[in-house]
Amino acid sequence: MNHYNSLQLREIFHIEFLRRFGRVAKPQNYAVKGGVNLRLFFRSFRYSEDMDLDARGISVFQLKEAAIKALENASLHDGLKPFGIVGITMPDMAKAKQTETTQRFKIHLITASGEDLFTKIEFSRGDFAGNVIVEALDETILRQYKLAPLLAPHYDSNSALAQKVNALASRRDIQARDIFDIYILSPQYSRDKSKIDLDEDSLSKAYERVFDVTFEQFKDTVVSYLSAEDGALYNRPESWEEVRIKAAQFIEEVRKRCA
Repeated sequence: MNHYNSLQLREIFHIEFLRRFGRVAKPQNYAVKGGVNLRLFFRSFRYSEDMDLDARGISVFQLKEAAIKALENASLHDGLKPFGIVGITMPDMAKAKQTETTQRFKIHLITASGEDLFTKIEFSRGDFAGNVIVEALDETILRQYKLAPLLAPHYDSNSALAQKVNALASRRDIQARDIFDIYILSPQYSRDKSKIDLDEDSLSKAYERVFDVTFEQFKDTVVSYLSAEDGALYNRPESWEEVRIKAAQFIEEVRKRCA
């Protein structure tokens, strides 16, 4: 059995949950977003502990039933055992948030070595925030884990970039991961795809906020979610400065184009 770290084990679980969920939910009703979208479809090297999705056109009850059915699927549990995940502690649905705006599923993955790995699957309900496409997950990630190919609905690169810029501009507490994700995604921006839907105020505020995040914040909240090799490369103040400059340059480029 190969040894995978805690972030990789969560990623394996997210992929295999998507595989089972896709068999009981229609692709037009949900979309992978956030860090997992970047990681599984756009070759981001930042791992995520939790998985966020958007959902529409499906009732609260139907989505809950589909998620629980996927989590209880015997093939999911059996498929995780070769990776050292020997048990899944199901969410406490009596306490789980299940509303017209948010549906949250908190899960614990129990490993053969006795680790208890927490992860969360959260659906935000409402209109999709951008262009959703159905594509295959990055085969390099699947190959790493020797997993079968998988198609899933997710936001395209331009929509993901717009979401990240909006998050950077609007969050009460600025997150270094938003800046890092803009840096990762910016080379994949396409003028031929869906237009980035951003107003000038959001772009200007996002640009200013890029320089409000310190290296220590980046180190604490992003570097620890990179592989050991990538972490060693980015765990330097000059690397963070390069990330900030590249992200700011991209935001300014989009701002000028939208002006």
